[in-house]
Amino acid sequence: MIIAPLPKNESARLSALKGLEILDTPEEEMFDEVTKLASMICNVPISLVSLIDETRQWFKSHHGLNTRETPRSLAFCSHAILGDDLFVVPNAKEDSRFKNNPLVNEAPNVIFYAGIPLALDDQIKLGTLCVIDNKPRELDENQILMLRLLGKQTIRLLQMRKATERLEIEKLAAQRATAAKRDFIAAISHDIRNPLNSLLGMSEMIRETDLNPTVLGYVDHIKNAGEVILHLVNDTIELSRLEENASIIHNEWFDLNQCLNTLNSFFKTETKRKHIDFKLSNDLNQNIHLHSDKRKIEKVFWNLTTNAVKFTNSGVVTFSVFLETKPNQEGTLLIEVKDTGPGISPEVKDKLFQKYNQFVPEGCGISGSGLGLSIVKLSLEELGGNVEVESKLGEGSTFKVKIPILWKLEEPKTSSKETEILSKSNLPSFSKPQKVLIADDNDLNRKVLRSYLKPLRFEIKETNNGIDAERELSESAYDIAFLDIEMPGKHGTEIAKGLAGKPHRPALFACTGLCMPEEKDQILASGFQYFLPKPYLKEELYKHLKEIAKNRA
Repeated sequence: MIIAPLPKNESARLSALKGLEILDTPEEEMFDEVTKLASMICNVPISLVSLIDETRQWFKSHHGLNTRETPRSLAFCSHAILGDDLFVVPNAKEDSRFKNNPLVNEAPNVIFYAGIPLALDDQIKLGTLCVIDNKPRELDENQILMLRLLGKQTIRLLQMRKATERLEIEKLAAQRATAAKRDFIAAISHDIRNPLNSLLGMSEMIRETDLNPTVLGYVDHIKNAGEVILHLVNDTIELSRLEENASIIHNEWFDLNQCLNTLNSFFKTETKRKHIDFKLSNDLNQNIHLHSDKRKIEKVFWNLTTNAVKFTNSGVVTFSVFLETKPNQEGTLLIEVKDTGPGISPEVKDKLFQKYNQFVPEGCGISGSGLGLSIVKLSLEELGGNVEVESKLGEGSTFKVKIPILWKLEEPKTSSKETEILSKSNLPSFSKPQKVLIADDNDLNRKVLRSYLKPLRFEIKETNNGIDAERELSESAYDIAFLDIEMPGKHGTEIAKGLAGKPHRPALFACTGLCMPEEKDQILASGFQYFLPKPYLKEELYKHLKEIAKNRA
């Protein structure tokens, strides 16, 4: 047996590992899902997320293995972190480094081993995602590819875990100055959105491969965990703006029924997964349009409905909408969200809309961030509305909302047949192939965007820094350019400003994790036409591309 030497950057490696504050923490489902997925993909009994400290390898997740740690001197992972790529031992009994190793000759009988180093951006290896079998074997190309992808996702889960912990700490530090809090939230939002873009994008890419339903279920769990974190980030930003009175009312005329149809479509699918029903009760005139802040009203709708679905394990969630009208276009929008959940006790009901009030009703093993109902209350105060709650333990709850609005009837601009044709056209359609530049220093961000653009058959060129991106745009004619904002060499806004007034200027997309309202305004003012926040939403991307295609038709 040969003991692995220490990495050259051992001191920095240990410092980075301890900075994550993850050693000796309890098991967490998001890591256990990764090891289960790795075990199923590679068809092996054991899979581990192994972290190497001074004296041991400690397992954050240990699928198929009861112990949580083994000595570092015996660890295969100690050898794996010395390299940059997958470390494979087809048969440990025939390998001079391991054939006398107690882990080979005794339980757990490690005969086959494959470990992908978990490397931070500066190539500090914290440990490995590894798979183990008690017989000799090899992995095929697809298994190796999937193991590499899962390794990258594991690193992002580690980073997001630390970033989320920082966010939770900030929630408790409510006395901080407003400016400091805003800066902190902006930094955290950026830190989380970048790995989230990779996590959600790669989850979707993995989901499109030929996998069995059980494995797809694990991929969906990972995707759902990422979406929960994204909602927490968005809610924190929203609440911060409302508390600072920095939120601005944007009143506009909008089609209420269109908003309700989207809500109905989404929650029909969500409730189906929970084996409960969702009913939309809407007898409004189909041509009704309201004048109010559409985004805030939709936020109220979605937060109340999400809460009702979360705490209802059987029965039905009903969303009812009414409109009290007056002759002079004034009116009151009435909303009722009713569930058959466990109900709310009187003492909890009094604290329901307080910030960070996380309550778990009896029989429910779930809690949220404690932000959703606070946002509902503050948003309604801005809109001049109010919310009341009726609830009975064991029978369910009803949230009743009143919002003053202006209303009018407006004939639809397109026929029902035209609307049906438009809704079926999911992909943008260009009259000729588009030449596209993707500039981002993160390889996974480029892969995610390329995968979303793949069905469109664009001619795509990639760069990983601002200097090359600027040179490409000055030397070649591109139709569309996706520019990361914070690239090495040249900031994305500098590149956009440099293109101002030039002929054949491409449509510019700002791709960024900088999503505070003032950051967005500043970025768009530099010359970008489109803002694409991370994590990327395929539907939003296609909507912008359809607009470009229509303008160029």
